[in-house]
Amino acid sequence: MPSPNQFEAYSVILLEHGGRFLLLKRSPARAFAPNRWTGIGGRVEAGEFGDLKASALRELHEEASFTLADVENFTLRRTLFLARPDGIFIWLVYFTGSLAAQTTPDCPEGTLAWKEPHEFAGLDIIGTSRPVLSLLVEDQARDPQGLERVHVGVGVYDSSENYHHILWDSDGNVSRH
Repeated sequence: MPSPNQFEAYSVILLEHGGRFLLLKRSPARAFAPNRWTGIGGRVEAGEFGDLKASALRELHEEASFTLADVENFTLRRTLFLARPDGIFIWLVYFTGSLAAQTTPDCPEGTLAWKEPHEFAGLDIIGTSRPVLSLLVEDQARDPQGLERVHVGVGVYDSSENYHHILWDSDGNVSRH
């Protein structure tokens, strides 16, 4: 695996209404992860690192036409750092929030759909999102106002380039997935 020589950052947003969560099935025409599921989000642009929430809200508006006025308790919950096998260092920032209504807008990146957490297991979810989405569901249920500290994790690839991650909770406890 080459040493990281490039840095990219992305937001992933999981919105909730009535115990269901809005997920994105990426378009089959997408170069990265076609037909795979994740939250709404996208690249943090170079000038946006000073305000990650604004960057995530920009993506939310571009992909689903939602604004901050539509989302209650929009909160940064988790971050994940990983060095991909291709030598790119990635930083993922995960947000949650609640919508007052279960609307499903059109999305230029693919198809949005409301799913219950028990349905996640049957979806082809992007590897870095799969373990984190269920943790975001727990975060949202346990702390709807987003008052807890942000959880930090590290993603690693083993020698066969299989993805694994390690997350630390706010008390320093480690979980491996």
